[in-house]
Amino acid sequence: MTASVLVIDDHPVVIDGVRQLLAGQTEFTMIGEATNGVDGVALAKSLGPDLVLLDLKLGDSFAPHLCRLLADASRTSRIIIHTAFDDREPLRACLNAGAVGVVLKDASNLVDALRRVMTGEIYVDPSLVVDPKARALRLGDEGGVYESLTLREYEVLCVMALGRTSKEIAAELHLAENTVRSYTQALLSKLHARNRIEAVAVARELRLL
Repeated sequence: MTASVLVIDDHPVVIDGVRQLLAGQTEFTMIGEATNGVDGVALAKSLGPDLVLLDLKLGDSFAPHLCRLLADASRTSRIIIHTAFDDREPLRACLNAGAVGVVLKDASNLVDALRRVMTGEIYVDPSLVVDPKARALRLGDEGGVYESLTLREYEVLCVMALGRTSKEIAAELHLAENTVRSYTQALLSKLHARNRIEAVAVARELRLL
């Protein structure tokens, strides 16, 4: 049985590369492509792909938040993060948000990653793990700020970075506006930021976004 693949990436050259790679495979077929998160979620809902290959950094959205939207749009789809960056905090957030794979864009193991995810395995690129058998993202000696942020706080941070108001964040994440304000105050405190703009700036410096 051939597995269907939806590719969401804002770099056409990457989409073309994946298309050419999968064209030579009998077990996978690329059924759709999108260059932004909004179109990607819409396609996932209409096409119901077996696999979604998602770029970690899209101009209009953040992958951890997008993972949840994709999971809601197509509950049977398996999400694999396709990234050129070894940004451990966003990658870990994606796995916490429902992604089941992480593979580097410069790697030659994309097809192998797709195969293993289709068998039910959680796949993390070997270069991102300390022990290949453990499949745990490398954390480093210092741990990281994200460890003190809850997943919801991180989601609020991601949507906040898109310039949304508390009311808009609440609607997008299906939360009460007061709850969003509480999460905002918590993440401001944890990032040692005085306001939202500073929080986003600090998060970018720490490569959380």
